[in-house]
Amino acid sequence: MQLCIFNGSGKRIPITINVRIGFNGNVYWTFFDASNRDKLYEELIQARETLEFQARELKEQASIDALTGLLNRREMKARSIPVFSLFARTKNALSILMIDIDFFKRINDRHGHAEGDRVLRKFGRLLTESGRKSDLIFRYGGEEFLILLPDTNLEQTMIFVKRLHGSVNKILIDGESLTVSIGVSFFDGKMSFDEVVDKADIALYEAKSLGRNRTEVFSLF
Repeated sequence: MQLCIFNGSGKRIPITINVRIGFNGNVYWTFFDASNRDKLYEELIQARETLEFQARELKEQASIDALTGLLNRREMKARSIPVFSLFARTKNALSILMIDIDFFKRINDRHGHAEGDRVLRKFGRLLTESGRKSDLIFRYGGEEFLILLPDTNLEQTMIFVKRLHGSVNKILIDGESLTVSIGVSFFDGKMSFDEVVDKADIALYEAKSLGRNRTEVFSLF
């Protein structure tokens, strides 16, 4: 057995006890100081906890976009496909938003990449603050972002994007308001994740071709 005892000063002392019953029925106890063994055990526990913490950190780093703090494109399918499977069974509304920051290259060219990064970080925070806990928000790549809005029909989606356009306009670059173009599609319970994203991307292209700073919905074409 391994036990701990406390001396008169309250100091904790780990000990190992061997117990043996002799042929005569007597019980023989042997006590060993196990301080070094106990220290090794604690070090092993600490090492395991450190490795578990590092593993969690590495997993998080692999799924998070370093600049914006949003989920990255690598994590997008892993998080989205289970949601699609659930909504295929429940038949609840699920909308997908593809968002592109208008004229982002112009921001980098005129004001430098540091300003471009500031805009991306601020926009990322805005999306996080605008979304619900159930929403999935990703940095799709560059200045493009993707949002999954569970249990959100067309009317509710349009309320969301209208509010989002207004909030984005409050971000200023050299006195000018930032704008975004948004493409919306809806999961019909049958399409694959890639198909729904492609439809949102088509809607986004339509919004940009119609002058930007607007939202277009694929199902309304």
